Amino acid sequence: MEIARGVEILEGLPVLYIRDLSAIVCTDLHLGYEGVSADRGVFLPKANLRHIKEELKDAISRTGAERIIVDGDIKNEFSHVHVEEFNETREFVDFLRYSLGLKAITLIKGNHDNFIDRLKEPFGMELYTQEALIGGYLFFHGEEAPHEKGGKLLIMGHVHPSIAIYNRLGAKEKLKCFLHGRMKDKREILVLPAMNFFAAGFSVNAERGIGRLAPVFRDMLDVDSMEALCIGEGETLNFGRIKGLRDISL
Repeated sequence: MEIARGVEILEGLPVLYIRDLSAIVCTDLHLGYEGVSADRGVFLPKANLRHIKEELKDAISRTGAERIIVDGDIKNEFSHVHVEEFNETREFVDFLRYSLGLKAITLIKGNHDNFIDRLKEPFGMELYTQEALIGGYLFFHGEEAPHEKGGKLLIMGHVHPSIAIYNRLGAKEKLKCFLHGRMKDKREILVLPAMNFFAAGFSVNAERGIGRLAPVFRDMLDVDSMEALCIGEGETLNFGRIKGLRDISL
């Protein structure tokens, strides 16, 4: 699904392909998630990194991209680098470089990426804090509004957007989605879904308080005017504007 010239959402995947950067863009991997959760008494199967690797292998095979840009939250823990985060980040970087043959790994630091700086040199990552203007595209994680005034397309993570669908009994299903729209200053913006396997997401059409999560939604965006591009099995579907999805049901 092409959203702008040379900018494509890969069908059925939570990733973006930018042709003139030869780059796959993703966000909110939260590597080490299962290990951090186990320390808090929540035991999950080791599925996240394996699932991410499968999706990125698919994305690279479709596009031939030579670079990856992670738009924040490559790791999960706030206060330190958990041993599982270190191990999984190393495995992830090795997979990108040696199995997929990527030439560059870029990380825009998010709010979970405290202390990631120490891994920059040993893992060979290009690192930016909060935002970066790369090839005319403005990447920012999203817990802060962007300071840069340029950018032909703004690309954001952090919110983990999804759409909630209810059946007649009130049971809720969530579909991860991209949010596509324009800022109040008319710049185009795309909010990416979380790549983390366990992150069902923030139900943009059903929950309030998105402005507390990301001030850009409070100050610079009208969420009701944005389109939800939902990820299905092997395809990505345009569900229309958020305003029309407030009471969606099966």
